[in-house]
Amino acid sequence: MKYFLIIITIILLFLLPASTHAQKSVKLQGTWQLVSQTENGKDHPIEGRHIKLLTKSHYSWARQDRKQVEELLAKGTQRDSIVAYHDAYATGTYKVVGDMYIETTEFFYAPQYIGKSVEFKFKLDGDRWYISGHFSHYDKDKKIDEVQLDQVWKRID
Repeated sequence: MKYFLIIITIILLFLLPASTHAQKSVKLQGTWQLVSQTENGKDHPIEGRHIKLLTKSHYSWARQDRKQVEELLAKGTQRDSIVAYHDAYATGTYKVVGDMYIETTEFFYAPQYIGKSVEFKFKLDGDRWYISGHFSHYDKDKKIDEVQLDQVWKRID
């Protein structure tokens, strides 16, 4: 009986890290709205509304600036109408490894980001999700710069 308890204890100790990892990813599931962001330590204005949806393994992100859309459509030109409906979006997979949140893009409004991954250190505090990492900008397939991106998301569902 004594050896049985020791074996059970050892098994539980091995399972504990796996359940902790699963709990972190489960806590991220839901709907989030971007509330603030900085690039290289400087405030970066949020244009429009940014929403990110997280399932067990996938994310989807979209941005729309209603004011910009209305202004462009009011101009009445074909070019402005086309630009008005060009909103930002991305979707793909994500995984959580310790305190790292890693997104891999499968669909993106700018095709040079498809297939790229970005890693963010993250923490959850109540209904806030803080992410921090380096984000690269590309022109076609050429990396043109990298910024330190810090964002705060608020859970809305």
